[in-house]
Amino acid sequence: MKLKSLFLSLAAVGSMALLPQSAASATTTTFSCTTATVSTPDLSATPTVSTCNGTAADGSLEEVQIPSNFNGNVILYSHGYVFDGSKLAATDAFSPQVASILLVEGDALAGSSYAVDGWAEVKFALTDQMNTLADAKALLAANDSTVLGQTLASNAVQAVYATGVSLGGMITAALVQQNPTAFTAALPACGVVGGGVSTWNQALYAELAFKAFFDPTNSVAATGISLANSTTNYTQADTLLGGALQKASTDPATAARLALVAALGNVPTWFSAQSNASLTKDGFPAQSAATAPDISTSTGMQSALLGQVDWLALVDFPYAFGPGRADLEMVAGGNPSWTNGVNYAYTLSRSQDYAEVLALYKAAGISLASDLAKLQSEPQVSANVNALHYLQQYFSYNGNIQIPVLTMHTVADGLVTPQNETSYASAVGAAGNNGMLDQVYVDQPGHCAFTAAEYVSALHALMSKVATGSWSAASPSALNSYAATHFTDPSYNATEDTAGNIYAAPPSFDTSGFSPGPALAPNASGYVMVAKDGGIFNFNSLFRGSMGGKTLNAPVVGVARTPGGQGYWLAAADGGVFSFGSANFYGSMGGKTLNKPIVGIAATPDGKGYWLVGSDGGIFSFGDANFYGSMGGRTLNKPVVGIASAPDGQGYWLAASDGGVFSFGSAVFQGSMGGKTLNAPVVGIKSYEPTGGYTLVASDGGVFNFNSPFDGSMGGTRLNASVVGEA
Repeated sequence: MKLKSLFLSLAAVGSMALLPQSAASATTTTFSCTTATVSTPDLSATPTVSTCNGTAADGSLEEVQIPSNFNGNVILYSHGYVFDGSKLAATDAFSPQVASILLVEGDALAGSSYAVDGWAEVKFALTDQMNTLADAKALLAANDSTVLGQTLASNAVQAVYATGVSLGGMITAALVQQNPTAFTAALPACGVVGGGVSTWNQALYAELAFKAFFDPTNSVAATGISLANSTTNYTQADTLLGGALQKASTDPATAARLALVAALGNVPTWFSAQSNASLTKDGFPAQSAATAPDISTSTGMQSALLGQVDWLALVDFPYAFGPGRADLEMVAGGNPSWTNGVNYAYTLSRSQDYAEVLALYKAAGISLASDLAKLQSEPQVSANVNALHYLQQYFSYNGNIQIPVLTMHTVADGLVTPQNETSYASAVGAAGNNGMLDQVYVDQPGHCAFTAAEYVSALHALMSKVATGSWSAASPSALNSYAATHFTDPSYNATEDTAGNIYAAPPSFDTSGFSPGPALAPNASGYVMVAKDGGIFNFNSLFRGSMGGKTLNAPVVGVARTPGGQGYWLAAADGGVFSFGSANFYGSMGGKTLNKPIVGIAATPDGKGYWLVGSDGGIFSFGDANFYGSMGGRTLNKPVVGIASAPDGQGYWLAASDGGVFSFGSAVFQGSMGGKTLNAPVVGIKSYEPTGGYTLVASDGGVFNFNSPFDGSMGGTRLNASVVGEA
């Protein structure tokens, strides 16, 4: 952003070369430091700052800045996504304005370039940022004037804060989840904190809708994009989008379908708060809307659609159809996104843009149901198992935060949509850590379009939480008041929108109670296993409670997880059902006469129902679960032990103890262990929606995968009670 290159006043007064690693500093990286005085508007102090730069062993660049009036705070900043192949650069603050304020106040700043660019930043940053933090603390501990160019009056570290934006916000949240004792508090801003799986799935929905309605010759690839062809690919998509926008001005049906594409990506209707008549890119004019467009008026509707097209053309398509997805697939080893089992009508109904789509389809006089049916009939996309597993590893959030975390997002962000915050809050709440999290929104359009006043005020509110134990300083009204009172200089109260416009923006923390709503795409990962005493083992998933240690009328025989992984059901042999986390109770067979005991449970894809299965293969349906057939009354080689839902919920698989698998409805047979020698009998089956595959689990905790990933097992581990299922 152009704004971030302005306004920082540094007067260089000298340069010092750091001694090698064997010297007093004892850092893991050799630094060279320069000193300069720093001044900034509204603040009277002019400290001398040591700016130290070095190259780590893996090639990542590090920057550490330490002011002479060091106050005990170290702030570790994680930068956002940089397209692969760009020049590495260490960054230790959101902007020069933010850096100058924090340094003048006495905070030390640190940040790494990471060893690589692109989506692989996430994996490398988790190590590189911790190394940079260690080096910053070592520089402070040594307090060597021959290194820093000055001697600090105080060098005691009292608190360490993590912050970052965009992909750096994702990294920030990952750092504090993995290293809870290393940090005092964290501010992930405009971050992918809903996880990469959900974010890229949501992008794929919009991609495929765009292709279905606006790419009749199939000239644009949605997945499998090579880096060499990625720019050409998204440029072709932009060309098609430009033609559709021009046609939409006179064809209401085209306008409606463009809105449908945007809605399936949760693309906001507000793109820019300022006009710039001279700004066009690939033929797209920038929207001018001082506030979010009012879609109840025809003028507002036109502005809203232009804003969405601006987001798609100028921001989203380079990621979805271009170098962004190409880089992701190269790093992950394939496409990690899927549409298996996606119900587009249900997905659209949850979009923030649903009302706009309904209005435009009504105005056009065309059938939304027909268009959704067309989209539903398009070929489904399956995820590459290994690629998805990589994306889940880097990174998924379990909500187990042990320090205060304040998230911040603009209300209209079309790249990293604010629904990420809903997913993150859901995980934190389900883990029982609500008190550790607060979330604020800035009433502006743009990706990470914060002013320096807003960013620093949020950091100060986080510091207040640490000092007082209260989130009161983080209320939107308190933040606006603080920013307006403490930061009056225009350089602190300006931002840049995604169109490149720099404009004045007074503190704009939202006080209307903005809520982003749900994410549109799933982010579930891993699985849980349950023992017959109701004990739970979780692998790359979330613990929500168990029946372990409680008195049961009958042993537990199975477990099913909610779609987002925020809860699960346990089923007992007598048909009793126990709900945990976000799982709702829809009924049971408890207290009823059964021909054979219940042996398994499976949930429908929307989490609003489930099936129970008996050992004879009999099926019992609850909630919105439908009956598609059973093995009841048929001769079985071995008893049925489990059930799993097909990705679309219109069928299911049954598994027998010898590893045999039976398919019903839309469930596709992917293989079995039938006829093979097993160390222990199979006791359960779990479907894997991204690929239409499934996993079998044995009573010893062994796991068998059929077109699904391996996340670990209990095979070979001594268990207090045998495993009876997984989810």
